[in-house]
Amino acid sequence: MTKRKSINDALRLLRLYCGFSQTEMATKLGIAQSMVSDVEGGRKNVTMDLLEAYSQAVGVRMSQLLFFAEEIEGQPIARRGQLIVADKVIRLLEKLKPADREAA
Repeated sequence: MTKRKSINDALRLLRLYCGFSQTEMATKLGIAQSMVSDVEGGRKNVTMDLLEAYSQAVGVRMSQLLFFAEEIEGQPIARRGQLIVADKVIRLLEKLKPADREAA
């Protein structure tokens, strides 16, 4: 089994934190739901174009997404039904989200 990359996990956590289903996120990104699933599952690599699309879809800078991925490196990621976002992750996401779109 291939180890998922932290950026893939970070994008999954970000989607869940924002309250989007894979289908809703796919619509925002202009890609198929299966692509979102493949990216989150680590079966597809995250391209710069895809990272930029995620960034624009949720209003977070690309550098902040990469920083978040680095912060969760090595942390176990629970399955969707078991996902409990710890206070540390919520605080980190709050810090990363710009106050307004102009700051992004």
